[in-house]
Amino acid sequence: MNPKLMVWVSVLLSAVAQIFLKHGLNQVKSSRAGAAPASLLSLILGVAGQVWIWLWAACFAVATGLWLLGVQLLDLSYAFPLLSIGYILVNLLSMIFFRERVDGMRWVAVCIISGGVLLIASS
Repeated sequence: MNPKLMVWVSVLLSAVAQIFLKHGLNQVKSSRAGAAPASLLSLILGVAGQVWIWLWAACFAVATGLWLLGVQLLDLSYAFPLLSIGYILVNLLSMIFFRERVDGMRWVAVCIISGGVLLIASS
Protein backbone atom coordinates (compact mmCIF):
# COMPACT_ATOMS: atom_id res chain seq x y z
CA MET A 1 0.00 0.00 0.00
CA ASN A 2 1.14 3.52 -0.78
CA PRO A 3 2.57 5.22 2.36
CA LYS A 4 0.48 8.36 1.82
CA LEU A 5 -2.64 6.21 1.62
CA MET A 6 -1.60 4.41 4.81
CA VAL A 7 -1.40 7.72 6.67
CA TRP A 8 -4.74 8.97 5.29
CA VAL A 9 -6.50 5.69 6.16
CA SER A 10 -4.92 5.85 9.61
CA VAL A 11 -6.35 9.33 10.16
CA LEU A 12 -9.80 8.23 8.95
CA LEU A 13 -9.80 5.12 11.14
CA SER A 14 -8.70 7.17 14.15
CA ALA A 15 -11.67 9.52 13.70
CA VAL A 16 -14.10 6.63 13.30
CA ALA A 17 -12.57 5.00 16.36
CA GLN A 18 -13.40 8.09 18.44
CA ILE A 19 -17.04 7.85 17.34
CA PHE A 20 -17.13 4.18 18.35
CA LEU A 21 -15.61 5.06 21.74
CA LYS A 22 -18.14 7.82 22.42
CA HIS A 23 -21.04 5.59 21.37
CA GLY A 24 -19.81 2.75 23.57
CA LEU A 25 -19.41 5.06 26.57
CA ASN A 26 -22.90 6.46 25.94
CA GLN A 27 -24.21 2.88 25.98
CA VAL A 28 -22.47 2.20 29.30
CA LYS A 29 -23.92 5.41 30.72
CA SER A 30 -27.47 4.66 29.55
CA SER A 31 -27.33 1.07 30.85
CA ARG A 32 -26.49 2.47 34.29
CA ALA A 33 -29.16 5.22 34.28
CA GLY A 34 -30.75 5.44 37.70
CA ALA A 35 -28.28 3.00 39.23
CA ALA A 36 -26.11 3.75 42.22
CA PRO A 37 -22.75 5.41 41.47
CA ALA A 38 -20.50 2.93 39.72
CA SER A 39 -17.50 1.44 41.38
CA LEU A 40 -14.34 1.33 39.34
CA LEU A 41 -14.72 -2.43 38.85
CA SER A 42 -18.32 -2.20 37.63
CA LEU A 43 -17.33 0.60 35.25
CA ILE A 44 -14.46 -1.50 33.85
CA LEU A 45 -16.77 -4.48 33.40
CA GLY A 46 -19.38 -2.31 31.71
CA VAL A 47 -16.81 -0.89 29.33
CA ALA A 48 -15.27 -4.31 28.65
CA GLY A 49 -18.66 -5.69 27.70
CA GLN A 50 -19.36 -3.04 25.07
CA VAL A 51 -18.90 -4.13 21.45
CA TRP A 52 -18.44 -0.48 20.45
CA ILE A 53 -15.45 -0.20 22.76
CA TRP A 54 -13.94 -3.30 21.13
CA LEU A 55 -14.56 -1.77 17.69
CA TRP A 56 -12.79 1.39 18.91
CA ALA A 57 -9.81 -0.69 20.03
CA ALA A 58 -9.68 -2.60 16.73
CA CYS A 59 -9.86 0.57 14.61
CA PHE A 60 -7.30 2.26 16.78
CA ALA A 61 -4.92 -0.72 16.57
CA VAL A 62 -5.18 -0.87 12.76
CA ALA A 63 -4.83 2.93 12.53
CA THR A 64 -1.71 2.82 14.69
CA GLY A 65 -0.20 0.04 12.57
CA LEU A 66 -0.86 1.94 9.36
CA TRP A 67 0.55 5.10 10.91
CA LEU A 68 3.75 3.32 11.91
CA LEU A 69 4.18 1.83 8.44
CA GLY A 70 3.41 5.11 6.67
CA VAL A 71 5.57 7.34 8.85
CA GLN A 72 8.66 5.21 8.37
CA LEU A 73 8.39 5.85 4.61
CA LEU A 74 7.28 9.50 4.62
CA ASP A 75 8.71 12.73 5.93
CA LEU A 76 7.31 13.37 9.38
CA SER A 77 6.88 17.02 8.40
CA TYR A 78 4.35 15.80 5.80
CA ALA A 79 2.60 13.10 7.80
CA PHE A 80 2.18 14.67 11.22
CA PRO A 81 0.12 17.72 10.18
CA LEU A 82 -2.31 15.38 8.45
CA LEU A 83 -3.41 14.20 11.89
CA SER A 84 -5.29 17.48 12.16
CA ILE A 85 -7.78 16.28 9.54
CA GLY A 86 -9.06 14.11 12.38
CA TYR A 87 -10.44 17.26 14.05
CA ILE A 88 -12.52 17.95 10.97
CA LEU A 89 -13.73 14.38 10.66
CA VAL A 90 -14.65 14.06 14.34
CA ASN A 91 -16.64 17.31 14.19
CA LEU A 92 -18.55 16.12 11.14
CA LEU A 93 -19.13 12.62 12.47
CA SER A 94 -20.24 14.01 15.85
CA MET A 95 -22.82 16.17 14.13
CA ILE A 96 -24.10 13.24 12.08
CA PHE A 97 -24.14 10.48 14.68
CA PHE A 98 -24.67 12.35 17.95
CA ARG A 99 -26.50 15.42 16.66
CA GLU A 100 -23.93 17.61 18.38
CA ARG A 101 -24.09 21.32 17.63
CA VAL A 102 -20.86 22.76 16.27
CA ASP A 103 -20.91 26.55 16.59
CA GLY A 104 -19.46 29.10 14.20
CA MET A 105 -16.17 29.56 16.03
CA ARG A 106 -15.45 25.86 15.79
CA TRP A 107 -16.14 25.93 12.06
CA VAL A 108 -13.76 28.88 11.66
CA ALA A 109 -11.12 26.81 13.42
CA VAL A 110 -11.95 23.81 11.22
CA CYS A 111 -11.55 25.97 8.09
CA ILE A 112 -8.16 27.22 9.27
CA ILE A 113 -7.06 23.65 9.99
CA SER A 114 -8.39 22.49 6.62
CA GLY A 115 -6.46 25.19 4.80
CA GLY A 116 -3.24 24.14 6.45
CA VAL A 117 -3.89 20.48 5.69
CA LEU A 118 -4.56 21.27 2.04
CA LEU A 119 -1.32 23.25 1.78
CA ILE A 120 0.67 20.40 3.28
CA ALA A 121 -1.07 17.66 1.28
CA SER A 122 -0.43 19.46 -1.98
CA SER A 123 3.29 19.92 -1.28
